[in-house]
Amino acid sequence: MRNVRRVEPLLWLGPTLLLIAAVIVYPAYEMIRTSFLDVSSIGRATGYKGFENYRDLFGEDDLSTVLGNTALWVVVVVGTTIVVSLAMAQFLNKRFAGRKFVRWALIVPWAASLVMTSTVWRYIYELDYGPLNRLFMDLGIISAPVDWYKESSTAFWGLVFIGIVVSIPFTTYVFLAGLQTVPADVYEAAAMDGANATQTYWQVTLPMLRPQLAVAIVLNTIYVFNSFPIIWVITGNLPGNETMTMTTYMYKIAFRSSAGADEAAALGVLNVVILMVLVLLYVRRTQFGESGEATLRTNGGSGIVSRGISAAGGAVSGALAPVGRALAAGLAPVGRALAGMGRALAAAWRPVRRLGLPVIGLIVAVFFLLPYVVMLIGSLKDTRELASIPATYLPSRPAWENYILVWSKIPLLNYLIASLVIALFATAIVLLVALPAAYFTARHQFRWRRGFLLLVLVTQMFAPVALVVGLYREFLVADVLLKNINPEWTAINTYWAIILINSAFNLAFAIWILNGYFASIPKDIEEAAMIDGLGRFRAMVQVVLPLAKPGIVTAVIFTFIQVWNEFVIALTLFNVPDRTTLTVGINQFVGLYDVNYQYLFIVSLIAIVPVVVLFALIERYLVSGLTAGSVK
Repeated sequence: MRNVRRVEPLLWLGPTLLLIAAVIVYPAYEMIRTSFLDVSSIGRATGYKGFENYRDLFGEDDLSTVLGNTALWVVVVVGTTIVVSLAMAQFLNKRFAGRKFVRWALIVPWAASLVMTSTVWRYIYELDYGPLNRLFMDLGIISAPVDWYKESSTAFWGLVFIGIVVSIPFTTYVFLAGLQTVPADVYEAAAMDGANATQTYWQVTLPMLRPQLAVAIVLNTIYVFNSFPIIWVITGNLPGNETMTMTTYMYKIAFRSSAGADEAAALGVLNVVILMVLVLLYVRRTQFGESGEATLRTNGGSGIVSRGISAAGGAVSGALAPVGRALAAGLAPVGRALAGMGRALAAAWRPVRRLGLPVIGLIVAVFFLLPYVVMLIGSLKDTRELASIPATYLPSRPAWENYILVWSKIPLLNYLIASLVIALFATAIVLLVALPAAYFTARHQFRWRRGFLLLVLVTQMFAPVALVVGLYREFLVADVLLKNINPEWTAINTYWAIILINSAFNLAFAIWILNGYFASIPKDIEEAAMIDGLGRFRAMVQVVLPLAKPGIVTAVIFTFIQVWNEFVIALTLFNVPDRTTLTVGINQFVGLYDVNYQYLFIVSLIAIVPVVVLFALIERYLVSGLTAGSVK
């Protein structure tokens, strides 16, 4: 009986462990191994090079530029995103007419594929016929057109702006989830103590958001560091590396340069080391409850290191105390002036607040929806009008025939079928594997439960692009093994390969969301069903799963959207003419044909609209899901 209990966790968690080992752990090992090999241009290892690949990497002339770009990209995008999202969450937490529409508008850039979003921004930034130049010249901001994504002075910062825009929605919802957990009586106590709105925010709201703030900083840093489509779609085909970050540069030297996969693997290892440091910073501050929920510790650490840091901090603060007092005395008049200005603004705002909030909401909604409105308008222009100089705001005659002609311009139906097959099967695998794992960890205590939860948490931090070289090498090895069995069998460019990869990289999020919902269901209901004769598995299926339906729907739709929008793996391992995904098909269309943006926009809209609708359906679950899951 005792042996059965020891083996039981493997029956529930085994599929998860197997998928993670095969698609995440082994590719990481393969990437490390490749970084010490001599790999030919066709991907065959011809010998051992030791640390020579690392020496070659650090000898690259462009590496210093890439490292600088990466640091600037992460710091500016994450920093600006956090500041703007804090304000956005506070705004969207207020009640005003049209709030639901503003929240929906914020969802669009989150739900839409970054490839589609990057495509429309590439058009907006065009030199001759880009709408941005037309708008800025009409407003008198510039006197001559600017080549926004090709000029060295503007290209990188144009990409940074897009990175901030697409990062704000997720971060805003993280903070919105945190605001929902702040007890109302805390604000009532602050009001009774005479605190104004500004004092309440800095002394009550912001301290209560410390867990979400820490999570948002760590997760955004990881996501932004891994960001690939924005840079690759807009500037990936341009010569030079002026806008490359470590992630895009790794891909470029692996598949677009003579450096090869071995040197790219060395850079991949460096990237993973950086990611692991970020992950460990998050994990160190994470503790798991009895039901498996993850909570962030914000009251400091423990042990020698923490005491050392605290002692060092105390010494520094003591030494700087006189300086601080002097600065405080000098800035006191400025602080009083700002406080007086704040009170004056608050007094002026009160009479117009009821009308002002919806107006601000409308401006916010228009800002986030505008690129997709440009996409819709562009899809109704003919080739001549799209290339007109200066750009036109609206089509002179809506070209509805574009929506028919597009089907003959590219194999759109094949792209749709490929994306749908991959998304449906990957979502089904994620659900089948995540449900038992999430249920068992939420309901049972066992020896290596914490280790399993930490493993899932770590895999949640990695994007496929971080291990793309290892994944490619893994499937090259699998390709050789399969061909030895049957010459017609292959691993690369097959549905099952990309389906397994997408399943593994979306498994962690599904487990966390489902775990949170399972943990919220009282155990008494399940135990009563088991007393009535139901076994553990039947109790889960017949009793627990129906009660966890909102979490299951959220996990299914979110997984489907993530797989539907996936780009890097499809570009690397499923890049077959006439049988590829929508995201890769659009990218190839830009690079291989004349850039007929009207057709690109139509395909993008076809891909975006159903995804946005699905995302809007689970919007009401997002806040509770983020609170109950990994962002608690």
